[in-house]
Amino acid sequence: MAPAMIAPSRRADLVAAAGAGVVSLAVYLVSLLPGVGYSGDTAKWQFLGVVGGVPHATGYPLYVALDQVWVRVIPFGSIAWRVNLLSAVLGAATVAVLFVVLRQMGLRREVALATALLFALSQTFWTQAVVAEVYTLHLLFLVTVTACLARWRMGGANAWLVAGLGIYAISFGHHLTTGLALPGIAWLVWSDRKRALTARNVAFVLVAVVVGAGQYLYLMRLSDIGAYHEGNIDTLSDVLDYVSGGDFKDSMFIFSWYGLLVGRVPMLFRFLRHEYFLLLAPMAFGVWHGLWRASSPARRDVAVHLVLLGALSAFYVLNYDVPDVIVFCLPLFMVLAAFLGIALDTGITWLEQRRSAAAAGAGNGNGNADGGDRRLRLAVAGGLVGLVVVAALVDYGRSSQRGTTLDAQRIERALATAGTGAVLLTDDYGDSEYLWYYLLGEGLAEDHDLALANQVKPAQVAQYFEAGTGPVAVAALEVEDTDPPLFTASPHQAVTLAGHGLTIAEVAPSVWRVTPAASTTAPAALVPAGTP
Repeated sequence: MAPAMIAPSRRADLVAAAGAGVVSLAVYLVSLLPGVGYSGDTAKWQFLGVVGGVPHATGYPLYVALDQVWVRVIPFGSIAWRVNLLSAVLGAATVAVLFVVLRQMGLRREVALATALLFALSQTFWTQAVVAEVYTLHLLFLVTVTACLARWRMGGANAWLVAGLGIYAISFGHHLTTGLALPGIAWLVWSDRKRALTARNVAFVLVAVVVGAGQYLYLMRLSDIGAYHEGNIDTLSDVLDYVSGGDFKDSMFIFSWYGLLVGRVPMLFRFLRHEYFLLLAPMAFGVWHGLWRASSPARRDVAVHLVLLGALSAFYVLNYDVPDVIVFCLPLFMVLAAFLGIALDTGITWLEQRRSAAAAGAGNGNGNADGGDRRLRLAVAGGLVGLVVVAALVDYGRSSQRGTTLDAQRIERALATAGTGAVLLTDDYGDSEYLWYYLLGEGLAEDHDLALANQVKPAQVAQYFEAGTGPVAVAALEVEDTDPPLFTASPHQAVTLAGHGLTIAEVAPSVWRVTPAASTTAPAALVPAGTP
């Protein structure tokens, strides 16, 4: 459609949505993680796009495919930086689409813009938008599906329904907690079922479901060609096990009612208080207003969809026992941001009505009334800008990863010290993934003849020196040198190895060479693990 054919209000919304995305992207670029760091998962996503392979369950085939394309399309920056940038771009797009959803819910433009930026600057989302992670794409899918279905529910063409359901089906190839949105989506569709339940729409949904599920077959391909594997996906049974959670199934729904009440519920309230603090009260008011005082049945149905998404996300968080569980609160945090916007918009409307009533009661002339309205508009604009600025100032220090280089420097020192023909030891997941980034993603394993003994225990290192067997021996067999030196860059591992009687010598800052205890001879002839 030509610009002249677009209604002025729609053009203004497009400009505001783009502005929200651009401002968010600028903030994320300033605070972007410069390279490797933050977490082991972040390092994993940084190198998987280059080498391929199977990450942890549920496999994330859509994200891996996007990662593989992105690192090849972006021609500048390190591999790690490029994938961090991907999160920033997806996060900024999420903020722009959230503005659209807020406008669909009837919020005035300036309130929708401020609310979208408040979410952009909330700690958890901001943090995930500046490191290589899967959650900004997850939120982009959720908010885009909501935007499409809301547009359809408010009288839009059937194409909006088809687009929303099609995108929703595809989103299952990325993150399976997208399923938490299903009850709300069902509510929206059922609320206008005469338009929705046509034979053509049903057929389209069935095809979309097959295509969405079929994405997980890509894991079988990645298992064959990739250099990194946290699981072997050889059969459809393997795919189903991985998709249903793999090893993480043991962390789901394990709490008793007592454990939920005394441990998990207080934890969730701590997350909410830490994320939004004083804004929780107006958010609660926004929920009430969105459900019971909505200006139209369609907007109330969108509010019901959001409440269901937030409630089910909270339920999932309460029942999932993983260290980084707060990231699974992101759909809930986004929903609460939307209801904060409703509360702010309602409050501004109330102020305008009070102002009009006061002006009418005082019999003010048009000039005085216009001046009062102008002052009120300026006060509202100043208050909204102030909220966004305060959020930025409060959360910048908690969210920014700018200058976060200590882990990268430590690992790079270890690699430089090891030189060529060496084995690097780790005792935790994070250091292993950081090293895999350099060894696989940057190609140092092949270029410098280096190997990684991944998350080994002190007894296994001692086993290598005493008998030439075990996981360290398997790693050493990957190196051409028959007696490769061993190094660790983990202070914790250096301490535990020394406590096990091995000789630890610091050869560079936070880099230690590991050798046998004084009474132990050089390692025996290397024998692969499991060999009799």
